[in-house]
Amino acid sequence: MRSAAVGIVLGMVLISALAGCGSSVVDQPSLVPSASPRANDPCAAIPTIDPANPPDTLGLTGDPTLEAEFPAEIDDQTVTDVSSARWIEALCDMGGPASVDAAARNLPSGLDQSAMSVGSAAATVDGKPVTIVAFRLPGHRGDELLGAVGDLSAAIFPDAPKFNTALTVTTAAGKSVSRWTNPADGTDSYLYASGDTLWTVDSIDQSQADKIFAALP
Repeated sequence: MRSAAVGIVLGMVLISALAGCGSSVVDQPSLVPSASPRANDPCAAIPTIDPANPPDTLGLTGDPTLEAEFPAEIDDQTVTDVSSARWIEALCDMGGPASVDAAARNLPSGLDQSAMSVGSAAATVDGKPVTIVAFRLPGHRGDELLGAVGDLSAAIFPDAPKFNTALTVTTAAGKSVSRWTNPADGTDSYLYASGDTLWTVDSIDQSQADKIFAALP
């Protein structure tokens, strides 16, 4: 059993990094079993949680390979709260089977969300806190997820669209990255594909992006 801290971190990642909702919290009961069981229901053993009041333990399946990709330090500061889970588990925790179904409908052909994992970590860059999110899909390239990241966020919060306008190709730390500007508040998100992983970081400027992506593989 992985600790409740994993659920808290991943829950807040899905709220802030994927949906762009700041510190909003999903308005759900603290522990709600998935709705009526279905054949092969991926959420059958995973309860929906309120990330503001999670249970003491959650049966989340970590991805040690993904966690090992997070750097130990960024900008001479220790990277903390590294955690991961299967993407399906994160969907079930936050939205139940409906979120799983929504994500499956929107993912490009050939991308199997049941094989995907999601991870997050906290860092301080230029004196400001940032959250780094990573999606890993073994057997695929990280840039294959680039066109799907908007649909991944919509699966959790359909009313808070993100990555739904054009991405701008740019550079950070000499690496090719994509930048998305949120029309709602003008903040920039940066996305970077490396190997089988797509990294995303919200609400950062160019200086922070340079330091973060310099530390990533």
